[in-house]
Amino acid sequence: MNDLETLSGAPVHPAARRMETDFNAGRMDRRSFLRALSWLGVAVGGASLMPDLAHAQATPKDGGTLRFACQIQEITDPMMSQWIEASNLYRNSLEFLTWVDADNIVRPYLAKAWTPSEDLTFWDFELDERATWSNGDAFTPEDVIFNINRWIAPDSQSSNKTAFAAISGMEKTGDHSVRITLSRPVASLPEQLYSYTCAMVHRDFTGNWPENPVGTGPFALQVIEVGRRAVFTKRPDYWGTPAHLDEIQYIDLGPDVTTHLAALSSGQVDLIYRATIAEYDLMQSLPNIQILSGKSANTVVMRMQVDQAPFDDIRVRKAIQLAANNQQMLDIAYRGKGTIASNYHVSPVQADYFPLPAMARDVEQAKALLAEAGHADGLAIELTLGNTQGKWEQDTAQVLQQNLAEAGIQVKLNVLPATQYWPIWNKVPFGLTYWAHRPLGSMTMDLAYRSGGSWNESHFASPEFDAALDKAMALVDPEARKAAMEDVERILQDSAVMVQAFWSEPMTAAAQNVQGFVLHPSDYYRMDSIWLS
Repeated sequence: MNDLETLSGAPVHPAARRMETDFNAGRMDRRSFLRALSWLGVAVGGASLMPDLAHAQATPKDGGTLRFACQIQEITDPMMSQWIEASNLYRNSLEFLTWVDADNIVRPYLAKAWTPSEDLTFWDFELDERATWSNGDAFTPEDVIFNINRWIAPDSQSSNKTAFAAISGMEKTGDHSVRITLSRPVASLPEQLYSYTCAMVHRDFTGNWPENPVGTGPFALQVIEVGRRAVFTKRPDYWGTPAHLDEIQYIDLGPDVTTHLAALSSGQVDLIYRATIAEYDLMQSLPNIQILSGKSANTVVMRMQVDQAPFDDIRVRKAIQLAANNQQMLDIAYRGKGTIASNYHVSPVQADYFPLPAMARDVEQAKALLAEAGHADGLAIELTLGNTQGKWEQDTAQVLQQNLAEAGIQVKLNVLPATQYWPIWNKVPFGLTYWAHRPLGSMTMDLAYRSGGSWNESHFASPEFDAALDKAMALVDPEARKAAMEDVERILQDSAVMVQAFWSEPMTAAAQNVQGFVLHPSDYYRMDSIWLS
């Protein structure tokens, strides 16, 4: 790369200079280098880690209506969203301070630049002075402060309360600038600000966005009917680069992806939200469609609430892990189209992944642990799930059910409709929950396993784990961060909180005339780049 320059024109952070030396000496790969530079506000321009997509060089054409098959979930307060499907609706109208692209590189969005202090305990964000709300108001530092105060308020029920717990203060430092102060160093703050619960709402927001859908984004909400449809139209007065599409129609065809594919094949829709391995053969057989797939940190965890019997006994939890056959779950439930995991919820595609040795299956040891725990004659438990991403979740649970039976553990599967599982996903003692990709494993750890976290569905609490995570999150250097994550991952794996068998590959399908669409590993869809040929 040429000499480093920051987005703001401020001096380059010393850590960036050290990484530049390591990169030039061949001690750091390009992927890690670019990602880390983007955290620190260094301009990486149009650098990409991905190959050009088909049609990427074609000239975009304006106009037209895109019909998108997906579930239409209720939207009230974006910071309270628990599922990505809803965020992909309001993402058309509500924007974020930063944008993490499909390469996991942090890009400017409502914030055009950011600069951390040398010790990473405060960050200065410079807002794009062009940004305006659809009601004509300017986007200001007051909007940023209003939003973050809501996230971290004492009575906040948002997952953001955990994710941004280190924020200790904010101040307006100029007409278009704001400083965020932290109680401890957090190197990845700009990346975390693109989490789907971090959409910026207007400073006059009162709690139900569709009632007054003011936004800074390129599309305006016209109608939303939960379970049926939503319509967004292009904003002619959008402050940024105009979208190509005139209109987006979201159509709820129910949870069955085969129905979505039938509608795509017959020309009733142009794009579907997501397909799964169950539909892979069907997709391959359909003419005139594009199939997109990639790598991600998407997964399901069969997690146990560690304060609920019988899972409050670590011997029971370890027995369940030892009896599980992760490879078999991947091979049977996902036809091998994924990556094996080993029960610690950090993926090889995440920049801070440290590879721990795989856990070996040992049914006899599982039986011995059960006997020690007072279950020599066996154990009966119930696993609740909702097939929220497709029947492959149930297929995974059925393989686990068969695995555990070999150790004398009888598992009853309580299979609910997705709409019934969503409200209780974090309440059942033993549940199978889908977790979407995050750019960093530490982000997942912070949300899902930190003591007292908003989305800590396992109720796991460990001061040792929290301290190790704090240490990792304070590090900018990718190699140092990976090394620090070893302790985080090992503590979680040794605590036997879950069976996490594999990482699934995201896939979807579109009509041939859909151009400019990028499959994001987080399933975050930005529709402003899409056009129809």
